[in-house]
Amino acid sequence: MSNYIDRRDFLGMIGAAGFAGLAASAREAWGLDAVQNPLATYPDRGWERVYRDLWKHDSVFTFTCAPNDTHNCILNAYVRNGVVVRIGPSMKYGEAADLLGNRASSRWDPRVCQKGLALTRRFYGDRRVVGCMVRKGFKDWFDAGFPRERDGLPPKKYFQRGRDQWLRISHDEGARVAAAVIKNIAETYSGEEGKRRLKQQHYDDVCIEATEGAGVRTLKFRGGMPLLGVTRVFGLYRMANSMALLDAKIRNVAPDKALGAKGFDNYSWHTDLPPGHPMVSGQQTVEFDLNAVEHCKTVIVWGMNWITTKMPDSHWLTEARLKGVKVVVIACEYSATASKGDEVIVVRPGTTPALALGLCHVILREKLYDAQYVNQWTDLPVLVRMDTLKCLRAKDVFGGELARLQKTEVLPKGAAEPPPVRHSKSLVTEQMREEWGDFVWWDRTASAPRALTRDMVGRSSAVTNPLLEGSVEVTLADGRKVRCRPVFDLVREYAAHFDPKTTEEITWAPAAAVEALARHIARQPGTTLFAIGMGPNQFFNNDNKDRDTMLLAALTGNVGKIGGNIGSYAGNYRTALFNGAAQWINENPFDIELDPAKPARVRQYWKPESAHYYNHEDHPLRVGNKLLTGKTHIPTPTKMMWFANANSILGNVKWHFNTVVNVLPRIEMIAVNEWWWSASCEWADIVFGVDAWFELKHPDMTASVTNPFLVPFPRTPAKRVFNTIGDIEVLALAGSKLAELTGDTRFLDYWRFVRESRTEAYLQRVLDHSTNTRGYRFTELEAKAKQGIPALMNSRTTPKAVGFDQVTDSIPWYTKSGRLEFYREEDEFIEAGENLPVHREPVDSTFYEPNVIIAPPHEAIRPAGPEQYGVKRDDLSCETRCGRNVVLAWEQARKTKHPRMAGGFKFIFHTPKYRHGSHTTPIDTDMIAVLFGPFGDLYRHDKRSPFVTEGYVDINPSDAKELGVEDGDYVWIDPDPEDRPFRGWQKNKKDMEFSRLLCRARYYPGTPRGVTRMWFNMYTATP
Repeated sequence: MSNYIDRRDFLGMIGAAGFAGLAASAREAWGLDAVQNPLATYPDRGWERVYRDLWKHDSVFTFTCAPNDTHNCILNAYVRNGVVVRIGPSMKYGEAADLLGNRASSRWDPRVCQKGLALTRRFYGDRRVVGCMVRKGFKDWFDAGFPRERDGLPPKKYFQRGRDQWLRISHDEGARVAAAVIKNIAETYSGEEGKRRLKQQHYDDVCIEATEGAGVRTLKFRGGMPLLGVTRVFGLYRMANSMALLDAKIRNVAPDKALGAKGFDNYSWHTDLPPGHPMVSGQQTVEFDLNAVEHCKTVIVWGMNWITTKMPDSHWLTEARLKGVKVVVIACEYSATASKGDEVIVVRPGTTPALALGLCHVILREKLYDAQYVNQWTDLPVLVRMDTLKCLRAKDVFGGELARLQKTEVLPKGAAEPPPVRHSKSLVTEQMREEWGDFVWWDRTASAPRALTRDMVGRSSAVTNPLLEGSVEVTLADGRKVRCRPVFDLVREYAAHFDPKTTEEITWAPAAAVEALARHIARQPGTTLFAIGMGPNQFFNNDNKDRDTMLLAALTGNVGKIGGNIGSYAGNYRTALFNGAAQWINENPFDIELDPAKPARVRQYWKPESAHYYNHEDHPLRVGNKLLTGKTHIPTPTKMMWFANANSILGNVKWHFNTVVNVLPRIEMIAVNEWWWSASCEWADIVFGVDAWFELKHPDMTASVTNPFLVPFPRTPAKRVFNTIGDIEVLALAGSKLAELTGDTRFLDYWRFVRESRTEAYLQRVLDHSTNTRGYRFTELEAKAKQGIPALMNSRTTPKAVGFDQVTDSIPWYTKSGRLEFYREEDEFIEAGENLPVHREPVDSTFYEPNVIIAPPHEAIRPAGPEQYGVKRDDLSCETRCGRNVVLAWEQARKTKHPRMAGGFKFIFHTPKYRHGSHTTPIDTDMIAVLFGPFGDLYRHDKRSPFVTEGYVDINPSDAKELGVEDGDYVWIDPDPEDRPFRGWQKNKKDMEFSRLLCRARYYPGTPRGVTRMWFNMYTATP
C-alpha cells in the first residue's frame, strides 16, 4: 500500500473531519490552487505598507559620529515627529575634495558601523545625563565654606563618592560651585603653607616641589582624545591655560611669573602611543591611511584586529586581498582578522619583540637586508665607543667646529620659534645642535673614519661602503685610541640569540614560519605594510616592540613608502593634523585678541603631565633607592580633575579599584562633562550634562590617522532633548563664574566668541595656522558637512604616509642623526640595558621570571642590576619588578617561573578590542550589547543577569575542564593579591564586595592553553 496522499485527497480528508473551512481559507490565502494569471491573483501586499511606514521620515539632517575609533563618520539622522528614528550613512564621502580639487574615491562609502546605527538608543536612553548633577556631600562642603582638617584635607563625611545621593541643579549653579572649589583649592595649596599641607598628606617631596609653590599646579584638566573636538574637547586645555590668571591673583605675581594648571595626556596614557616610534624616528607615531593596503604586496596585521576595530575600513583589507595582496596575521589568538589571513601566526602574549628579532636574525644571517636603505636612512653604520657606549662624535675625531647644516634650521638662543605654517625645514635649538653634534662612520674603501651630519640622508648620504660588521680602532683628535663597533654589528650579535628554534620556544611561532616570513618580507624590499595594533602596546616594555618591529621594517626598506611602511593603530591621536591648535588652547590669557579676524597671541602657561602618575597614587616610579622618573616628568599632587569626552581616566581607568579606593579620597573635586552616565560620573562630584553629537549648537571639527578626511561637526537643527548645554558652553560658564569670584574680566573675555555663538572664529584661527588646513574657510566646510560631505586634508599624498617626505625628498628624520635610530646612547637606556632594541619578558603576563632582558653576554648590554638600586635580586614584588634590570639568556630564563605561579596563578589574562564595542562608547547600548557574546538576552530570562548581556572570559576548553568549569559558568578572576584589586583589600571587606571580578566563562578553542581573554569593553561594578 502506498503512503502517498495527493493534495486533493488531503483536502477531502480534512474536510470530512470538519476542517473544510480552514482548508478553504488557507487555499485562498496561500494560493494552493494553480494560478492562471499571477498579475490578476497576486496575494495581498497590504502588509508591506506597514513595513514601509517604519522607514518614513519628516526630515533629515547630518551630524558627525566620532568616538575614539578614528572613523569620524558624517551620518544622516532621519526625523519623525521630532525624534531621530533611524540613522544611516551620508553616502557623500566620494564627493570630498581638497583645495586643489583632488577628489576622494566613492569606495569610502558607506561610512557607518552598527554602533553608529544604534545611536538612537543612546540619544534617548535611560542613562542620558539630563542636566547638571552634584553629589550631596560635595554640595554640603561647598555650602559649609570648605572646612578642612589640620592636614588640609576636607572631612571625610563630605566625600562618600559612589555611595552618596545626587542632587539636580542648574548648569549655572554647577559652574558657580566648580569655580569656587577651584579657587579654594588653588589658594589652599599655594605658597609654603600649601607645601606644608601637602607634606602632611604624605605626598612625595619631589612631587610637592614640582608645584613650584603654585596651588593651580594641583588642578588637572583633560580633554579626552582632544582631536575628536578641536574646540569643545581641547577646550579643557584652554581652561588649564587660563588658570594662570588665577595664579597671578593668588600669589600676586606678574604674568611672566604666573603658572597655569596641569593638563593630563591621552595618547600615552591609554597605551595608544607606541613609545618606540619617537625613539627611532622622532615622530610621535609613524602610520599610513588604511586604504594604502591596496598599494603594497604584503600586509602584516600585527596585534591589530583590523576587521573588528576598523569596521568602516575593513573592506580595504578584504578588497586588497582579492587584488592579490598577501595578508599575514600575527595575533595571540585566532581573531576575526585571522579568518581573512593567508597566513596566521599565533604567539604568546607579550613576546612579539622576540618575534621581530627572530625575523631580523634570519634577514641578517642570510644578508637579505636592503643595504641601500640601511646606508641612507638608518644609524646602523654609526660607530659606538666600547668604552662609554656613547656614539662616537666627529668633533672627538676631527676637532674643529660643527658642520653647517642646509636641511636644518638652527634657532639661536632666545629666538622665537616661527608658527608651524612657516616651517620649511627641521628646527633645532642652538643648544640641541651643540649637544647632538655630528656622528662618525667607518669608510671601508678608504679605511678611515668619516663625519656624518644629519643632512647626509637619502640621496645626500655619502655612506656607500661602510663597516657594518666587526670592530675598528679609531684615533681621536687628542691622539688617544678607542675601539668602536657599528650599531649594525651590535644589533647583529644580539639578534643572533633569536634563532628560529629559540624564537619558537619564546613566542610559540613555528620556526619554519619565522624563516619563511623573514625571507618573504626581504624578497621585495619596500612592498610590505606593517599594521600594528594596540594589543602589543598593553605591555610594560612595549617600546622594545616598536624598536624591534621598526628595525625589521628598516632592514627591508619598509619605512616611509606608500606601499612599504609601518603604522601603529589605536586611538585617534594626531593633533598635529591641526598644528595650529595653539591658537585656541594656548592663547595668552593676559593678552586676549578680541578681533575674530586677527590671530591670537600664543603663550602656554599650562604644563602637560602623564595621568599614569595620578593613577599610581601621585607617586613617581622608585625602585629601592633609585628614582626612575626623570625630572621633566615628576607629577604634582592631584587635587582637582575636570575631564570630558572620556570614561578612561576614571570609570575605565587602569587599576580602577585602587584608584577609587586609595586615590580619590585625596582628590577634592572631580568634574565631568558627559551625556551618558558612566562609572566616571558615578565617582564624580559634579556632572555637567552636555549635548550629544546630534544636537550640537556649537560647531567643531576633527580629522583622523586612518583616513584622509577633514570632518566638521555641523550645528544641527535638532532640539535639545534634555536640559543640556554644549561642552564648550560649560567651560565658558565656569570662566564667567571665575570672573565674578576674582573680579578679573579676562576670564570672561577668554570665552567671548563662545558666549556670542561665534565659535567658528576660534576654529578659523586653527585652520589658518595649521599646515594641512590653511586655505579652508570653516563656514564653507560646515555647509558641505550639512550636506554629508567632508573635505580632504591637504596632505601631500592620498593615502597619506608618515615618512614619505623624508624618503622622497631626502629630508632628515626628527632625530639627532637625522636617521632612524636604533641605538639609544642616553644614560637612562644604558642603565636599563636597553641601549639596543631588546626583548624583555612582560612584567605580569608571563609564565617566566618577569621583566628579564633575554640576552646572552653582550659587551654593549651593561645594565644597573637590582643590587645597585639597593634591592635584592630575588625581590619580585609588584613595584620592584617594574624597574629591575636582570639579564638572562633564554636557556636560563626558560627554567624560571613567575613568582605567583607557586600560588596557583597560572593563566595569562589579556583584554583586546571587539567589533561590538568602540572603547566603552556603545557597549552598554542595549541593541549592541546583546551582540556581545553568547549571553545576550533582551528579556533577561535569567534573573541573575545584571543587564541585557554579561561580561565573560574566553578560556580554552581543556583548561576550563581541568578547573571543573562548564561553558557559561560564573567564575571569579583574581589578580596578583599583593596590591590588586586594590592595596589593602584584605582589611577592607566593604569595598572588596564590589571590586572582585565576577563574569561568565565561555569555551573558546581559538585561544591557546594558559591564555584567557576578556574583551576590553565592559563597564565596572560600583557600590
